[in-house]
Amino acid sequence: MSARPFDLDTHIVHFAAEPPVGLVTWRHIPGKKRGVVATRDCAAGTELERSLVIPVPERDLVEREDPITVHEEYLLYWSDEPDREVVMGCGLLMIYNHSSDPNIELVDGPDADTMSVIALRDIKAGEELMYDYGVELWFEPRP
Repeated sequence: MSARPFDLDTHIVHFAAEPPVGLVTWRHIPGKKRGVVATRDCAAGTELERSLVIPVPERDLVEREDPITVHEEYLLYWSDEPDREVVMGCGLLMIYNHSSDPNIELVDGPDADTMSVIALRDIKAGEELMYDYGVELWFEPRP
């Protein structure tokens, strides 16, 4: 396996015809409650998971001054397209943890209303899979 990071800006992701199966699972992560880990070694550029998403129109979001709710913590930015601004992820999408040094990235999947998880570098079996949430964090990150 290559040690070089996979750069989504310079590489084209080649999606399999069928979603990957059996490459990820969830586990209890000490100090973090839970998270997603690889079940086997995977090379940079591997599509690790493909999951459906449920689009949430921006007009359905409630503007308020209170701290964000649990439900709001689990919304993902999706696009600038009206009525598809954010999504709720299915599968394991909602329990990947944050890292400022991510080993995965979430991208639009090849099928309608899907999101894919792509390895940014080689990943070992049992390694926790994390992405950069790309927003101001509402919690103190743990290593």
